[in-house]
Amino acid sequence: MTNEELIYMVQEDLRNERKHLAFYTQAAVMLKGLHREELREFCETEAKGELQHVTEFSELIVQLGGVPGTDVNHYTSDLGCPVAVLKYVVEMENEVAEKYAQRLRETEDMENANTAYVHLFYEDQLQDSWKTAKEVEQMVVQYEHKDSCEKE
Repeated sequence: MTNEELIYMVQEDLRNERKHLAFYTQAAVMLKGLHREELREFCETEAKGELQHVTEFSELIVQLGGVPGTDVNHYTSDLGCPVAVLKYVVEMENEVAEKYAQRLRETEDMENANTAYVHLFYEDQLQDSWKTAKEVEQMVVQYEHKDSCEKE
């Protein structure tokens, strides 16, 4: 895989990391209902983690010789129901976990140091996203019984 291809690939994923950061920030202020304070804290904590991911992806692009983009992939911005927010989190995290698994397949030849490093980078990203998705799936079960929202 060429360096340009690596940069392009990481740029694509940076847009998703920016999406996650924006979603968690938005959801933290949009939450409604009895449990909004504890879920707001959860969203704010996740946003901090996503900011770290944005920084890591951006630094990787620079290290590979590129310039990080500023685009953000589309996300749903009007969710306020805790269960709807959590279900969307599971969807987002599963989506990127699958993408990172694909990235691992794409970089598995590790033909040079850059590709090998990017491969290891995506291993960490996959672990983080997969773990978050599984933890939030358990939260969905918990909150489905506590909160119900009409239209979301």
